[in-house]
Amino acid sequence: MKKLVFFLLVALFLSSCTGEKKGKESAGKELSVKELQGIIRSTSEAMGMEMSIVTYFDKWGEWEAIETTVPMEVMGEDYSTRTLEIIKGDDHWKIDLDKKQGEHYRQTRAINPLGIDVETLTDEFLGKMNIEDLGEVELLGYKCRKMRMKGDKGTHMDYVMWGNVMMSMEGEAMGVRTSSRVTSVERVVPPQEKFEVPRDIRFTDEK
Repeated sequence: MKKLVFFLLVALFLSSCTGEKKGKESAGKELSVKELQGIIRSTSEAMGMEMSIVTYFDKWGEWEAIETTVPMEVMGEDYSTRTLEIIKGDDHWKIDLDKKQGEHYRQTRAINPLGIDVETLTDEFLGKMNIEDLGEVELLGYKCRKMRMKGDKGTHMDYVMWGNVMMSMEGEAMGVRTSSRVTSVERVVPPQEKFEVPRDIRFTDEK
């Protein structure tokens, strides 16, 4: 059961490089993703539905703003959806930009949505989770780690990690084909307004 839960998390959470705040940023592509500042663009597909995701990072990963767009057209009508998640430390805002509704809650921050530091995984842990380390690969000019996970009932997934950032993922979970891929990593200072909570959003009671 633990294998399946972990596997599904890998499939559902597409990319994040959340981490504890570090000191000054280093130069070059060898920079730890825990210290990343910039913009990551990615795409994902599951059950025939495509998503476009833009993730902004600042404060060495302590702040995140994740914009997700699901384009959809039915009989000429636009039914696209847009959501925004803003994370500042332990404060989280999840917002439906179309309905102008959202929720705010506090949750202890994890290094990534998996709650596991990929950079420090041991061979023992990999064995327990039935994960095969396929070695180093390069994606978008970054040195990454490719892994393969196999679960029960034909469930399987290949994914490529740059530290704690999921750069690509492809496979099948519970009979559903799913994939995602980072298309660009921009090492720039992100627009500060991306981390500001929109004023026209109606929030439910805080949790």
